Amino acid sequence: MRRYALVMFVMFVIILAGCGAPPAERIDGDISTVLDRAIEKGTGTFDHRVWDELVQAHVRDVGRHFDYQGLEQEEAKFAAYLDSLAEVDLERLSSVEIEALFINAYNAYTIRSVLDRVTEEGVFELESIRDIPDVFSRATHTVGGFVLSLDNMEHNILRPLFKDPRVHFAVNCASTSCPPLPVQAFQGPSLDEQLDDVARNTLTNPDYIAVEDDTLVVTKIMDWYGGDFVNPDFAGAEDNLPAYIAKYATEAVRNWIAERGDDVPIRFRDYDWTLNRS
Repeated sequence: MRRYALVMFVMFVIILAGCGAPPAERIDGDISTVLDRAIEKGTGTFDHRVWDELVQAHVRDVGRHFDYQGLEQEEAKFAAYLDSLAEVDLERLSSVEIEALFINAYNAYTIRSVLDRVTEEGVFELESIRDIPDVFSRATHTVGGFVLSLDNMEHNILRPLFKDPRVHFAVNCASTSCPPLPVQAFQGPSLDEQLDDVARNTLTNPDYIAVEDDTLVVTKIMDWYGGDFVNPDFAGAEDNLPAYIAKYATEAVRNWIAERGDDVPIRFRDYDWTLNRS
């Protein structure tokens, strides 16, 4: 069974290399040393109550849309939260707090990137987050004194350090096809439960997982980063994508997968990058 999982993982790595999805490669430099020390010995916590209040106030449609203009009315509060991310002493935080912090930081700085393209008159200068040049790769966001890109947070910290495929359902790229933005901040003490919740909320939603014409139709995210879901080194990985999906899917989808056995045809949905504005 493990041999089969390894073969599947290698196949997915080859596919990912072809589609240009960023690999999970740990960040280097001083921040790498700081994070290693925190993960090994850190015991501190971080207060995300401000972010929790903001997302509860401005997330719409169970996370599918966001009220950017409403958040602009709380600019000072939002700025204070980003300042707290910029100034946090990363080395004192526990491992689970580090993971929760970088998920929240990714989501908050993604929203900040969008707000930076809304005029004082409330006119959006973009239809998609990809209208912002190098939005994912530019290093303009400060966390713990280190200037990072969104890609750094996701692909160089979260994925390689914590090896949890559920992260793909927790980070939100401000687009229609993104997994829903959770209506609460991620918190260290409840992180495992929260990650289970976002995986379940995504994979039970027919916009992300459905059976159509006797084919399992799957979110494009599980095409781009499919290797994470079958990599034996990642937490909760399974032998194949249908097996991973079955852990969180609706009973109807789960039963259909079981009935098909090893013969589960898969089609990946096109990805809609339209901005998730309410």
